Amino acid sequence: MSAGLVAQEEMVKVWSHSGVSRYALGPLAWGYRLGIAARRAAFRVGLQRVHRIPIPVVSLGNLTVGGTGKTPAALWLAEWLRARGERPVIVTRGYGGDLQGRVVTVGRDGQSLYDAREIGDEAVLLAERFHGPVVCGADRVAAATLAGDEHDASVIILDDGFQHWRLGRDMDVLLVDGRVGFGNGALLPAGPLREPLAALKRADAIVITKAKAGTRVAEILVRFAPAVPTFTAELAPRSLVVSDDGILVTRPLGDLVGRRVVTVSAIAQPQSFYELLGQLEVRAVEVLEFPDHHQFTQADWQRITQAGHRADLVVCTEKDIVKLRRFPFARGGLAALRVDFALRGRDEERFAALVAARIVARRLQLAEETARDPGQ
Repeated sequence: MSAGLVAQEEMVKVWSHSGVSRYALGPLAWGYRLGIAARRAAFRVGLQRVHRIPIPVVSLGNLTVGGTGKTPAALWLAEWLRARGERPVIVTRGYGGDLQGRVVTVGRDGQSLYDAREIGDEAVLLAERFHGPVVCGADRVAAATLAGDEHDASVIILDDGFQHWRLGRDMDVLLVDGRVGFGNGALLPAGPLREPLAALKRADAIVITKAKAGTRVAEILVRFAPAVPTFTAELAPRSLVVSDDGILVTRPLGDLVGRRVVTVSAIAQPQSFYELLGQLEVRAVEVLEFPDHHQFTQADWQRITQAGHRADLVVCTEKDIVKLRRFPFARGGLAALRVDFALRGRDEERFAALVAARIVARRLQLAEETARDPGQ
């Protein structure tokens, strides 16, 4: 087991409860809190400027580290907007990649123009699953501007943007993992929080993913964000994606039922991945875990294929297959679960109405500004 994975697992244990380690890391968490407060103050007093672009911006983000389903949610929202005649462009940072400050279009019409080593696994997944433009860059203001200038975007979907205050937004959607909630409620590194719980009230909508909100999560939302509309969504497996000489081919989920598999994951909290596989009654003969956003090496591939000799196939997450497919596997021997985001019951109608209202409000505001100053 790698040192990175050991450290990741230990931190997850610390973050799940209020033990001695949380208090030992308390001074570092206070330093982190002061850093956040200083940055927020810089924006409030004008030392840092919020950049507004003449296009509605909807941000999807979270308050904690680890997966809450932002990528499937961004895909769902982008396709929902596109089906209604909008021209959405997804803007993402490209975490885990190596763009070296460049801002580039990384996807068009469901085709990725770069590989995961350059732009990261999430950006590749967004580029290959969304039938529209995806723009990548650490400078999200420049990326959003490029989306408008080069792709005539009518709406910007900002991936992982809740803590990115430089780019002004018209709606902040906060996703919360209903299974783990906010952990021990402490800030990094003593806990999983990127910001204090009080930041919940800054959201325009909160979406609980993976499970219904438990009692503790519900209590926190009532206390810190009583006026924020809350929705519930599921992340459900819809199909199987199989690598055929590096080309991803969709197969029915039934092809996986009852099979003997080696599971491979390089995500922060793989438990939900295992739960989804459990629903399909697969039999895991070996479980291989790697650090979040891990870039697989030749040695990793050898380890995986050796374990795979005792199984029918290797199964990973969809974020991991975009990195593993460059290695040679037996035909049909590497597969991933394709997971889709879906709001439950009437929540889709309610959420869609809220998004549409925010977009219309921004366009009305832009029209009024243009009427007051036609030359701008």
